[in-house]
Amino acid sequence: MAVKKNEKGMTDLTRQLRSLIAQIEALRVEISQLDTLVSEYRSTITTLKNLKELGAEKEVLLPVGRIAQVGAKLENVDKVVISIGSGISVELPFNEAIEQIEKEIVAVLALREVLEKAMVELYGKVEELSQKIREHGQAEAGGKEDEGEGEEEK
Repeated sequence: MAVKKNEKGMTDLTRQLRSLIAQIEALRVEISQLDTLVSEYRSTITTLKNLKELGAEKEVLLPVGRIAQVGAKLENVDKVVISIGSGISVELPFNEAIEQIEKEIVAVLALREVLEKAMVELYGKVEELSQKIREHGQAEAGGKEDEGEGEEEK
């Protein structure tokens, strides 16, 4: 009866460990997505600044999908239309648009930091649980040895 209880305990610990590992992996994926978003925001700022430096009447190639580009002529980069969420876009003066994108970067980085802290906490729990599993395994091994010795004496 003690063996079944020990097996159930080990199964529960292993299940908890797998759950924590899955949570860590999910956080890693989210952090990776946030890193991609920050990179895209920074690239957007760089592109906008480069277009502003080029000035009006300059010819550029405008990407159309992944494999095509068309020629276009810059008219005015003093106004920028940016998405503010939920499918809503707003036209802002150039500098305000850059500031808005920079605010988004700060917000994303703050969220990333929260996720990293959560991941560190989960790693701590994984370590604690791994220790419990090792102790549980050692206790089981010790219990089996004791049972075997008792049978030999009979």
